[in-house]
Amino acid sequence: MGASLLRLHFHDCFVQGCDASVLLSGNEQNAGGNAGSLLGMDLIQKIKDLVEAACDNNKRTLIVSCADILAVAARDSVVALGGPSWTVQLGRRDSTTASVTLANNDLPPSSLDVAGLNTRFAAKGFSSIDMVALSGAHTVGRAQCKNFRNRLYNEANIDP
Repeated sequence: MGASLLRLHFHDCFVQGCDASVLLSGNEQNAGGNAGSLLGMDLIQKIKDLVEAACDNNKRTLIVSCADILAVAARDSVVALGGPSWTVQLGRRDSTTASVTLANNDLPPSSLDVAGLNTRFAAKGFSSIDMVALSGAHTVGRAQCKNFRNRLYNEANIDP
């Protein structure tokens, strides 16, 4: 589930920013790179329910956004898998809208070559090292061969 939560967070942030818009029914969930492949949404809702129940029991009025929960869950998943930790700045607001068009335009398709991936990630402020880390973390060492078979032996930009 760790890789799935990081992927869910990545696919959320890459489109409209880290606003939990990917959790809204339809739209972004139906984009080419997301359709039928987003896992962890039910877990985020369970965490949200537990947080709200804990706050109600303490008679406090506290609102925790799904965007913050998703960010913390992604970070904690990376840590649980042996990766680095980082401080998560809290205070995100949940979006009330989502866009399948933006998701289709912004999410890098699995068919992109290295140069295309670097271009897409650079447009969002990421380095090539960030691109490799986030792309690899999607699966934590596992991927469907159909997603990279055509590039495995035909990519001239790979440094062995």
